[in-house]
Amino acid sequence: MDLHPRIPEESKPNADAGNALLPASILLGAMILAIFIPLMLLFAFAALLWLAAVAYQRHIIIDRQRARLEHAEEAAAQSGINAKRLGSILSASDLPILATDQHGVITNSNGAAHQILGGGRSLRGVALDELITHKPVLELARHALSGESGHARFSLPILGQTHELDVAADPLPGADGCVFTFRDITELTKAVALKADFAANASHELRTPIASIRGAVDTLMGPTPPPESMRVRMIEMISGNATRLELLVNDLLDLSKLESTDAPPTIEPIDLDTLISGIAEQFAPICMRRSITIEPTIEEPVRTIHSDRSLIGLILRNLIENATKFANEGTSIRVSVRPAEIGVVIEVADKGIGIPIADQQRIFERFYQVDDARSGTSVKRGTGLGLAIVKHACRRLGGSIGVRSVYGQGTTMRVTLPDRHPSASTQ
Repeated sequence: MDLHPRIPEESKPNADAGNALLPASILLGAMILAIFIPLMLLFAFAALLWLAAVAYQRHIIIDRQRARLEHAEEAAAQSGINAKRLGSILSASDLPILATDQHGVITNSNGAAHQILGGGRSLRGVALDELITHKPVLELARHALSGESGHARFSLPILGQTHELDVAADPLPGADGCVFTFRDITELTKAVALKADFAANASHELRTPIASIRGAVDTLMGPTPPPESMRVRMIEMISGNATRLELLVNDLLDLSKLESTDAPPTIEPIDLDTLISGIAEQFAPICMRRSITIEPTIEEPVRTIHSDRSLIGLILRNLIENATKFANEGTSIRVSVRPAEIGVVIEVADKGIGIPIADQQRIFERFYQVDDARSGTSVKRGTGLGLAIVKHACRRLGGSIGVRSVYGQGTTMRVTLPDRHPSASTQ
């Protein structure tokens, strides 16, 4: 590329109009001869006109060149502004972006690249294969230098966690390097994997009771009628699995509603004493069978809170149901409500089998069940969706849920929710 600007033909002085030496010489000679020959005054006047024309032409050329120079300066200044603006845009981008020369050495990079890829250090002058050693990225760089754009994915440890990155490489004009754009797709990858796991787990959880029901029906409808004792057992199996399917479908509907709706919660005053007592009555049969008592303790300032009744009920119902399943027989379940800085804290504590430390971070995943629960009796076995429903309900209300558990001693589920009282919101 020619970096020297080419002067247009019209701006170059020619031999007739650009050279003032000839008309000046003629003018001087004619004036001297006019002393002796008056007729030479005509030549002097013509030479004067010629000299004026040359001066005027030079003035026009100089004005044009000055205008072009000013235009070039304005264009250069605008290019500088555009370059700074582009640099600011790249620096403000949260996507790591870096450019390399034809030898694979990084020539430019933005702040996101420094933080995510370089650990906070500048990347200028660093070779790409020293920064990233993954073969797909290096192959992508080789193709980009040959003029071919492309994408690749690779895993990169960042701050102690493995992130999935999608990198796009595009060649720079003139084949003197390439530019890379990195996008963190960790959450997207997890969402896709979670969706696949959800479909697989839901299919498994539905298939098991359906297979049991089909087996019982085939036995009852077989050519040889089963004994009365087996017939009663088959009917009980069908009833139990039908109940399990109903619970699973209801939990799936609750979870789907919590995840898909964008409607704000319906805020109204809620009498927690009445609500908890009503939920406790629903579990009276299993409590009586296992000699378990439910003991609510509600402090006076939070007997009435402002929140969504259905979501609060969903949270309490699932937590109390879990406690009735896994508490030891003859113990009590404490449901305590006390005020907190941002609203209210609800705790459901039992003295039961507890949750191993290795499982405590996963119990809020859909269909995840601790081994003791999964291998337990049909009374203890749940759908694996209860705590996932509680987590989403807490998020809808702007709260959170945590667990404290000692394996073999008991579990305390702690829910922190804001009080949506109108006066509190105004304040």
